[in-house]
Amino acid sequence: MYIFEMNLLKPGDIILTSQVGAISKAVRLSTFSKFSHAILYVGDGSFIHSDGQGVHSNNIQRLLFDNKKHAEVCRVLDGNYVDQAIMFARSQIGTSYSVKEAVRTRNPLYRGEKLNRQFCSRLVAQSYEYAGLRLVNNSDYCTPKDLQQSLHTSIVDGCLRIAEDHEVEFARSDSPIQRQTDITNYILKAVRELTRSDIQSFENLDQFVIDNQAYDAEITNIVVKSGYLTMFDYELKKNPWRYNGQLFLSLDIDGAYKKERAEFELESAEKQAQLYSHNYLMCQNVRGRFPLRYFEMKMDLYKKLIDFMNKRIEAAKYVIKNT
Repeated sequence: MYIFEMNLLKPGDIILTSQVGAISKAVRLSTFSKFSHAILYVGDGSFIHSDGQGVHSNNIQRLLFDNKKHAEVCRVLDGNYVDQAIMFARSQIGTSYSVKEAVRTRNPLYRGEKLNRQFCSRLVAQSYEYAGLRLVNNSDYCTPKDLQQSLHTSIVDGCLRIAEDHEVEFARSDSPIQRQTDITNYILKAVRELTRSDIQSFENLDQFVIDNQAYDAEITNIVVKSGYLTMFDYELKKNPWRYNGQLFLSLDIDGAYKKERAEFELESAEKQAQLYSHNYLMCQNVRGRFPLRYFEMKMDLYKKLIDFMNKRIEAAKYVIKNT
């Protein structure tokens, strides 16, 4: 089995993959390409993509390949567009997947009404177009092959290596991120049913609550009922070592790898803490203008997440200092 070497990846990299299955084969045949899926790597081991579950994030360490030829990394030549592209991709999390829209890529001259949905290559292309870089002729209807052949990207060789046994075990283990995806999809589906509105992401939901304040209590109750506010407790129970320096240090792994892992955890947690702090201030600003329970609830959540990240930072620093 092969896995990505994270140290060789950069935020903004476009990862093209081929998967086992009839749908993947059909996409490859219809587009005359060896790849059927496109992914946006956002850094710190995370990627965002659109598949049958909609737009969601996942861990790059959970991607395994039988063959080196089943994945390829394309890097955008001008890195100035990366941050804005990643921001757009994050804003799309929760958006539904559309087979119908994906199929329309077979007709590059299609000019009909575009649905507010996503599929893999559209998400990547639109992310960069939002940032100001047009990777393909038509960002709304494009294929993984179009991204591969873009004049604005180059191939990065050697990003796959043979996976070690513990990496294969981790990749195949239960993912806390899947729980997050399920809860996000539950919330957005329940809100759409309640409001009869095409709310596809939390960004859409935030604006809807501001514009339709009569729904504040009902939507807040949906979020609370979903488990969204406590889903990160599952991660704390599953990986307590991340938040406790002594537990982290006692892990039965090679000392050099342990320090390398701690350095990765530190960098990742610092970036997450920065993101959550930004989100907290945004909610605080909105809450100051609109006295809504929904945004008060989100502020409480971000406070909790910031605290988690601070514990993760301290744990990583403890390991780095003592190894």
